[in-house]
Amino acid sequence: MPVKDIYGKEVSEQNHMVFAHNPLSHLIKNMSDREIMNAKYGTYTKEKKVEHILGKDIRHMPNQKWHQIVSFIKSGVRILGYLLIPFSLPIAAGVLIFSEIIGIIEELV
Repeated sequence: MPVKDIYGKEVSEQNHMVFAHNPLSHLIKNMSDREIMNAKYGTYTKEKKVEHILGKDIRHMPNQKWHQIVSFIKSGVRILGYLLIPFSLPIAAGVLIFSEIIGIIEELV
């Protein structure tokens, strides 16, 4: 809901609370709401919005889809390793070690 700042310019209520009583508000009295948001957060892209909400840079986050796929593969190999224990302990141990290698790859995806 638009409200007027101390200069009579219409601004959103959120920006009014942030900037209207700021001693430097005379510097931004002619800025639009979009310009104010860009000044606070830079160019406000979808990634910046997520970064602002989560407090993380999304470009450095792991790919969740691939992490899940590799995790399922690791779990399947691990189950296979446990099923092989009664038949051949050395083969089962090799499969379980291989599942741990997949676990390391999972963390890198």
